Amino acid sequence: MRTRFPAVIAAVLAAMVAVLLGPGTASAATWPVIANGDSGPQVTTVQHLLSHRGYATTADGRFGPATEAKVSSFQSANGLTADGSVGPLTWPKLVVTVQSGSSGSAARAAQTQLNRYGYGLAVDGAFGAASTNAAKDFQSKHGLTADGIVGPNTWNALVGGSGSGGGGTSRAQLAASIDANSRISLLTYHVSGVVDNDSTAQANITDTKNGTTAETSNYSDVGEREVWLSTAMLNGMLKLATERGYTFLVTEIAGGDHSSTSNHYKGIAFDADNMSVSNATFVSACRAYGATEALDEGNHVHCAWE
Repeated sequence: MRTRFPAVIAAVLAAMVAVLLGPGTASAATWPVIANGDSGPQVTTVQHLLSHRGYATTADGRFGPATEAKVSSFQSANGLTADGSVGPLTWPKLVVTVQSGSSGSAARAAQTQLNRYGYGLAVDGAFGAASTNAAKDFQSKHGLTADGIVGPNTWNALVGGSGSGGGGTSRAQLAASIDANSRISLLTYHVSGVVDNDSTAQANITDTKNGTTAETSNYSDVGEREVWLSTAMLNGMLKLATERGYTFLVTEIAGGDHSSTSNHYKGIAFDADNMSVSNATFVSACRAYGATEALDEGNHVHCAWE
């Protein structure tokens, strides 16, 4: 397994900076990592903030190559490692203070975040009385100064929290739920028989649960790579168990040996076997949960989310 020193060092440095700058700076510990393959209001927030910073980005809630390229450009211009993911060092430079009278993309980003907590604001880019009152209420409930100003600490609490009222769930939380679900089994070896313990389905989910990237297999067509698992895929996998009640075995996610262009290597696909329903029924359910690729491969089912 490739040691993840850069990510660890970045997190430590961010935490040290927060301590040195004092309570006025948001803690790096709760800034989430948003990356290629993610979707939902967290991504929309990033896209609005990028546009405010001068990197015009379509706010469609889908973190694809275009958004990743804009993040990388922003990072390069701000002295950050241009890895294309928005984490503890990028968020503090990306967020901007929003308050009564603010308008534009930054206001839309704040409204999007407040709506994750059920405030039901119009995301119109006009931060008026309703938005200010929502911000004050959120701050009061989260131990912050209730001034209605969305500054670094409020941004930190907003994006770092799990939200409510349709706000979505983080990658790590989804992986933890999958790992704990008795209906989902995760293979601890590769169906190929080749030993690479760091890239099994279980290892991929464990790494994701711990907030890090998953690995492709060192014997695969693309070699060993680090990829973020798609939240859309993880959410679909979990719903197959929690909403449909299916039991199944996940045989491969990012690991294994597939074609060189396989979606497995992008962290957006998984293979399933030993389902409690037919292959055709499982394929149909994957598509119902947004899979853009759902295939009956005979001895297993393959589902992927773009």
